[in-house]
Amino acid sequence: MVITNAQVKSHTVHVDVLMDVMRILFNNEISFTVEGINEEENTLLIRTSTNAKLTRHKKALENIKTLVSDYGYYHHGSDSGNNVGIDLNDEEE
Repeated sequence: MVITNAQVKSHTVHVDVLMDVMRILFNNEISFTVEGINEEENTLLIRTSTNAKLTRHKKALENIKTLVSDYGYYHHGSDSGNNVGIDLNDEEE
């Protein structure tokens, strides 16, 4: 699927919240690819491609960021020194 006004982002997602993130992606019809797996940290690097003009895509990405960030805070006790949930790459195609 080719998306006009595509916004491409990468997200580091811990396996403990992976199903929740997948549910958000599928429910909002957001295309994604798994770019990498870090077995030592139990994380996946997921690249999403969204339509920047669709409000539901914006809200879905905000939900993913919040979910992953909250998990990182819960899992590590603070958000200092942890990049889980941070967008590693912001691109517009």
